Amino acid sequence: MRPTTKKEIHDVVSRTKAHKDTFAIKELISILRIELETAAQRDETLEEVVLQFMEDSTSALVDSPIYSDALVRTLYVNVLEVAGAAGIQREGLLEDLLFQSLRRPVEIEGAKRKRHKDVRDRIVAAALDEFSDRGFHHATIDSIAERAGIAKGTVYRYFKTKEELFNALKEVTVREFVAFVKQEIGKEEDILRVIETVIKNYLGFFETNSAFFKVLLQEQKDFGREFSETFINELILALPGLKRRCWRASRDGYLKQMNYFTVFYGIIGFLNGVIHKWLHHGGEASLTAEVDTIKEVLFYGFAVSPEKVGQAPTLKVIS
Repeated sequence: MRPTTKKEIHDVVSRTKAHKDTFAIKELISILRIELETAAQRDETLEEVVLQFMEDSTSALVDSPIYSDALVRTLYVNVLEVAGAAGIQREGLLEDLLFQSLRRPVEIEGAKRKRHKDVRDRIVAAALDEFSDRGFHHATIDSIAERAGIAKGTVYRYFKTKEELFNALKEVTVREFVAFVKQEIGKEEDILRVIETVIKNYLGFFETNSAFFKVLLQEQKDFGREFSETFINELILALPGLKRRCWRASRDGYLKQMNYFTVFYGIIGFLNGVIHKWLHHGGEASLTAEVDTIKEVLFYGFAVSPEKVGQAPTLKVIS
């Protein structure tokens, strides 16, 4: 290997942002190609070059915040492709790579990955508190690091800017919420109860994290749309059986035959309007207290049928 290769690998990994980790693969493969092209000058076999490259690359990834099993798997696939193009026998290389990975202490790698995740989680949690208490513009990396109980330089290892941390916090928020709703919905079979569960959890999530969402709405006027679109897309991907349940309920006469996606976007849009009104009034009252009203309007409408005009109202109006 060239004297500078190990540093080049480390530099690529260290400057790659967590949410753009796949960009590291292209740069690492470029380094490998140079190594293979110059191997003869150093009297090294191509197999030796690939094995040393994978050893250094894997070690750099394990020690970095961007490590993931999926990323390493992608790297292996690309390395095998380049090695094959260079004329290296695939079977023999696979066997060598397997033995190389078996020699690597798994418990040490696992501990490192867990440590990185714990540190990242602490930073994100501290950022949530800081943004909620002080707002985006007044929050600083210094204050977030102080809340997390870690050095400022450690924060910069995971997030290069405050904006990057802010965006990561949004991604984590959506992902955790979708995972929670998926678990809750899995307990229900009745489609109307499923939809009611989505409504309750959506409102409850905003109510629990009201301070943070106030910041989001102040800083990004289109966040409500962004969050709802991401939420709906993630929810639909996470619950492939939900559409089938809606279709079955429609077939059995419990739901009207309507466009599945239009209905869900309509529900979330309606809820966002309720949330905006609630935040505009200070977010002090219970948001989930309006679930019955919301359910009545979404499920059965707000207009009284002609034959029931004059009867006692069933819809509770909250000003």
